[in-house]
Amino acid sequence: MSKTERERLYENVYRTRDYIVKQELYLIVDAEQNNAVLSVDTYYRRTLVRDSKYQLLYKDRKHINGKRLPSNTYIRMYID
Repeated sequence: MSKTERERLYENVYRTRDYIVKQELYLIVDAEQNNAVLSVDTYYRRTLVRDSKYQLLYKDRKHINGKRLPSNTYIRMYID
C-alpha cells in the first residue's frame, strides 16, 4: 500500500423519512496522519418509484429501513 490509499470496503443502503441513502465506505490508511473510515453518502429523495424498487430489493430484510454504518468523516450528495 502507498503512504495514503483509499480502498473501497462496503456499500450500504438504508432509508430515512425523506431519503433513500447509498453509503460507500472507504478505509483511509495514512501512516503520517491517521487512519480513518470515510463514508460517501448519496441521498436520493424518496419517490413512489424509488420506494417501490427499494421495497422489492430489500423485502427480506429483518429491518426494512436498514441503518447507517458509523464513520469518522463523510461526504454527502443530494439528488432529487
